This record gives sequence, C-alpha cells and structure tokens, in this order.
Amino acid sequence: MTKGQLAARILPAVAVAAVLAASFMASPARLHSTLVASCGYSYGGYGFGPSPVVTGVSPDFGGVGGGTNVTITGSGFCNNSQNVQFGGTDATNFVLDNDSQIRAVSPAHAAATVDITVITDGGTSPTSAADQFTYKTDTPSVYTSQSPLRVLDTRTNGGKLGAGGTYVLTLGGISVPANATAVVINLTATNTTAPSFFTVYPTGQARPLASNLNWTTHQTIPNLAEVGLGTNGQINIFNAAGAADAVVDLEGYFAPPSGGTAGEFAPLSPARVTDTRTGSGQANAGAHLHSGTVLNVQITGAGGVPLTGVDAVVLNATVTNTTTPSFLTVYPTGASRPLASNLNWIGGQTVPNRVVVKVGTGGQVSFYNLAGNTDVVVDVNGYITDSTASGVAHFSLSPSRILDTRNGTGGFSSPIGPNGTISVNVAGQGGVPASGAVAVVANVTVTSTTAASVLTVYPNLTVRPNASDLNWVPGWTRANLTVVMLGSDGKIAIHNGSGSVNVIVDVVGWFG
Repeated sequence: MTKGQLAARILPAVAVAAVLAASFMASPARLHSTLVASCGYSYGGYGFGPSPVVTGVSPDFGGVGGGTNVTITGSGFCNNSQNVQFGGTDATNFVLDNDSQIRAVSPAHAAATVDITVITDGGTSPTSAADQFTYKTDTPSVYTSQSPLRVLDTRTNGGKLGAGGTYVLTLGGISVPANATAVVINLTATNTTAPSFFTVYPTGQARPLASNLNWTTHQTIPNLAEVGLGTNGQINIFNAAGAADAVVDLEGYFAPPSGGTAGEFAPLSPARVTDTRTGSGQANAGAHLHSGTVLNVQITGAGGVPLTGVDAVVLNATVTNTTTPSFLTVYPTGASRPLASNLNWIGGQTVPNRVVVKVGTGGQVSFYNLAGNTDVVVDVNGYITDSTASGVAHFSLSPSRILDTRNGTGGFSSPIGPNGTISVNVAGQGGVPASGAVAVVANVTVTSTTAASVLTVYPNLTVRPNASDLNWVPGWTRANLTVVMLGSDGKIAIHNGSGSVNVIVDVVGWFG
C-alpha cells in the first residue's frame, strides 16, 4: 500500500464522527474498511491483524423485543469491524468506539441465552461464557414496599365470590402507579362454604392451571400472592366452588426502575432469625406472644441480612402452639399498626405465610397477635435493597405449573416420602430462562398429606437449612408463596419431614 493509498483511508475527525453516528442511528449501517480515529490504524481489509475476542458484555440481559444498548468489551475490534451478532442475528446498530469496545443495540430474539459475536476481517470472536446475553420475557422491574393497605374486603364491598365466580380488582393507577407491572398482595379466604381454591391472575389472560389458596369448608386461610397486572391494571380473583369472601391487603408493587439500584432483590439461603418456643436456642426464645402483644424482631444483621442497604425483607412467618382463633399483623417497627393481617388461625393450628415487609426503627419488624397465646417462628429468605446497595431485577410471569407429583409434571410421579428430598429443575421451565435466573417466586402446595409434617424449599446442592415453608396435619391441603434462591444447577430442593405428600409448584416470577 502506498503512502497515498494509506492517506486516502484516513478520515478527518468530523467525518469519523459522522460515520459513527450513522452506524448507530440508521438501520443497520456497517463499519467497513475505514480507519476509525480512536483505533489509529487499519489493516486494510486483507485479513491481517488479530482475531477479535469478547471478554465482557454489559448489561448481559434484555427484553425479547430487542432495543437494549449493550457495551461489548474485548480486543481486536479495530480490524475493519464489519458486524456484531446476537445469537446469529445482526445487531440493529453498532458503534466501534476503539479496539476494545463496541456499543451495540440488541435485535429482537426469542427468550434464550445467546452468544454475542464480533466479526472482523481478522475472523469471528470465539464463543465463551463471557459473551453470553440473556433475552428475558418481561421488562426488568424493582420492588417498592409499603405499609399494608386493605384494597378489597367482599364482606363489606362486593359480596361473596360464588362457584366459578371472578372478581376483577383494579389496582394500576389507583393503589399503585400506572406503570406497575405486578403487585404483592396478602389474600385471605373466609366465610367459605365448600372445599375450593382461589386462582389470581392478570386480567385479559386465560385463567392458568394454578392455584393460590386452598381450603375446606368454614376455614379462614391466607396466602401471599404475587400477580402481574393485566388489562387496565387489573387482576382476576377466581373461586372454584361454593362461596367465599376475599380479603386483599396490598403489600407492595413491582415497576420499571427509575434509576439506581433501590428495589432490587438480594436472595439468601433460608435462615432462622427468631423462634419464641421455650428452649429453641434462637433469638426471642420464650418470648411467647400473648393477647394484644407485640414482638419486635431484629432483622438487619441477622440470618445473612446486612446491617445497611436494606429497605424491606422477605420472611416466612409461622405461628404454632396457638390457643384461640386470632391473627398476626406484621409491619415496620415504629410505624402505626395497619388494618391488615398476614396470618389467620383457629386454636391448635400451626400456620405459615410469606411476608414482604419494610424494616423499621433499628432494622426491626413488629409482630402483633390479636388474641390468645402463640409462638412465632421467623425465617428470612432475602431482602429488598435501598439506593445504597444492589441486587437483581424481577421479572413477572403468568402462573405456570412446573411440578405436580400427582401426575408426573416436572418429572416426578409419586409422593415425597418421609425424610425424602427431590431436586426440581426450575431453569428453563415455566418462562424462567435456561440461564441467568438466580431466584424464583413460586406458589408451593401440599396435598394428599398422610402425617403431620413440614416442607423445606431451598437451593439445590446446598445443605438443608433449619427453616420451613409449609406445615400441616394429616388430610390438609395447604399452599404458601416461596421466594427461593436457585442452586448452581438451576434447581431447587424440596424436603418432606414425615409421612408422604404430593407437592405442586406454580412459578409466578423470577429474579436475575
């Protein structure tokens, strides 16, 4: 190449800027055989120079509709960069910043984890774990916790749900912002006239094969539910049989992030932080809750929850040794006790329920018991970050069944026996991506129970923790929302203590 030819390849800085702008903004314009000022050289399009190598992508996930601005780092990009591909599909646009950085816009792609490759005259970047990009089925969202707010009580407004009846509840734009993607509610069934169940799902979608609450006649029973918002910011509450009143307390909502890391989720392996039973060896041992009393439980600095960076916490609260019908209200210490409930029971029952609650004064959470005596057992599963800490984003799903040991869904077709454990594949099931998910939100139901027992759900390939997710006596069908970290193999472990039990798992969201 003569000096004149080389000089002809050198573009003025203004022209370089114009080329970059065109390649980023126009429909796919490609950089080809031009010297980019930030590179400082060109190999002339003859295949000389190093092959490109991708060492990182940020962010490493985006929506299936494309349009995510991705920064690709590595080396060898200046060798007349011609193309960037996401899983074999051309990037919508890209800009070559320098030999070690490219900015690209992701194209649309089905939900999957793909390789990002850079193609130059020197070759194609080899695939590796560092170049992977996960297409996710929903917009990332973060959580805003609030003091519980009663948004529905059909005992006073709306009337019972009859057999096959559906109540449509509007929340978006009224109780939560119009851009909210999902809500977390505590749902209670009461005044029940027949064995039945509630299914909660986004309005406008087909009712899924899933359930949130199961009961027998005359039971009052709660369960936490996460549900995506559908048409006009609404959710459907469906009752299968008989008649039942529905009580809904809004705990918080998910919405697209507005900047920063507040509202992200940091999952933890389950850990016990309080057990008021005498001799438990845990915090607050012997501090039984009597009628009208409040127990303040230290959350920050316990069970893996840090002292700082915590806005709210995900707990499993269980009452046991109950003496009379009552309910438990969980709320931030220092705040006024709200008109809401988290657990309801009759004397003699052991009842669990998941709770997402803001931490209050001194990093504590308060537990109020209305009547009689009860012990309280509290396990922590993770926490919601404030603006000084970071975690992972949330993605909502329409409920999808990934395990039913009654019929073989999920690969298991028989009950879990005494002291039995099964490993359930979650990654790649029910809308959860094959890679990139670190925790899952799922409704777990036990049925065909033959003995009093306890179910523990925890990350696969880890030691079973001293924690519980469901408790029952023979003949009960019970459900509880779980938020559980995935094992390194993308699975969760489910352990049954005694007797045999069928287990059903419906996924409703994931974090990653």
